[in-house]
Amino acid sequence: MRLTKIHLEKIESRLGLKFNNRSLLETALVHRSYLNENGGHAPESNERLEFIGDALVGLVVGQAIYTRLPEATEGSLTTRRSLAVRGDALARAARKYRLGDDLLLGSGERASGGSKRTGNLAGLLEAVIGAVLLDRGYTKASEFVLTVLRDEINNATDTHTPKDPKSLLQEFAQSNGHDPPEYRVIGTRGPDHNRVWQIEALLAGRVVARGQGGRKLDAEREAASKALSELGEPVGTI
Repeated sequence: MRLTKIHLEKIESRLGLKFNNRSLLETALVHRSYLNENGGHAPESNERLEFIGDALVGLVVGQAIYTRLPEATEGSLTTRRSLAVRGDALARAARKYRLGDDLLLGSGERASGGSKRTGNLAGLLEAVIGAVLLDRGYTKASEFVLTVLRDEINNATDTHTPKDPKSLLQEFAQSNGHDPPEYRVIGTRGPDHNRVWQIEALLAGRVVARGQGGRKLDAEREAASKALSELGEPVGTI
């Protein structure tokens, strides 16, 4: 792989922790596109680490929000957790630590801006978290999650945190005598490992807005948010 010991030490310094087994950190930085072009330099991509990192993020953030908001309903807790762990939130955290600068990408993916793409950055952060879990254990990894996502968790637990736009659009529909909004996939683009979903939001059978995102849910949220803007609806609070 093309990461020197000095390079890895600099990454550790930015993250505020040291790895016992730096090969886990190296693997966390390998995007699938790099593996396709440089299989001899890296035995695997970061997708397996991303899988366990995603599971840990959901658990740790969920527990943090549950503890902070003892009066919140299940629905409110679910919405707030979603705000803190969705792709754009994870990508913001990854950017703070400049992780995109270290992501190993294939030449085509890098040329198309892959180091700044929300889906890539979100997966990268989850992979790094997965690497910390395997290397340092649950307690240290949990502390790391709470540190890197501190701002997102604080935002999600603020009493004035915006509601999920899909929830707001559904409330608008109900209050105006419409059936619940529909979300229709109108297309996808990009390879399987970096797919972008394109979704349109419909009210009363009419297309109101379109959105896109690295996950189907994120695309639906963007479409709902744009629909609310089109309808002149303000963002509510939980």
